[in-house]
Parts: sequence; C-alpha cells; structure tokens
Amino acid sequence: MEEGVKEVEAGTRDAARSGEALQEILQQINNVTMQVNQIATAAEEQTATTSEISNNIYQITEVVHGTAKGALESVAAARQLSVVAENLQSLVGQFRLV
Repeated sequence: MEEGVKEVEAGTRDAARSGEALQEILQQINNVTMQVNQIATAAEEQTATTSEISNNIYQITEVVHGTAKGALESVAAARQLSVVAENLQSLVGQFRLV
C-alpha cells in the first residue's frame, strides 16, 4: 500500500510539472503571437508608406512634365518674339526723318 501511495505522489508531482511546462509553452506561444502581430502591423505601415511615396513621386513627375512643357512653350514664344523684334527693327530702319 505504501508503494502505491508513493507512486500516486510521484504521479501527482509529474502532473504538476507537466502543467507548469504546458503553462510555460502557452506563455511562449502568446509571446510569439504578439511578435507576429507586431511584424504584421509594421509590414502594413511600410506598405502604406511605400504607397504614399509612390504617389508623391508620381505627382512630382507630373509637375516636372508640366514645367518642361512650359519651358518649351517659353522657348517657342521667345523665338517668335525675336522674329517679330527683327521685323520691327527692319521696318523702323526704313523710316527716315526729313
């Protein structure tokens, strides 16, 4: 009978240690889950930031294209103005004061 009691006590101790080990495993699972959630949140934030940067680059590109177009138009207008100025100078040169 005494041997049976010792086996039950040993079994109880083993069960208690198993319960503690399972509790530690559960705590580690919770820690890993929390870290995975943090990683997922950081990845979402990076995706949003990347999208915002991409959008900003697109807008900058549009502004640069508009500026380049305006510069080309200014060059064309300056050339036309130069031709008009030359014509005007030629016409003024034809007048003689008497």
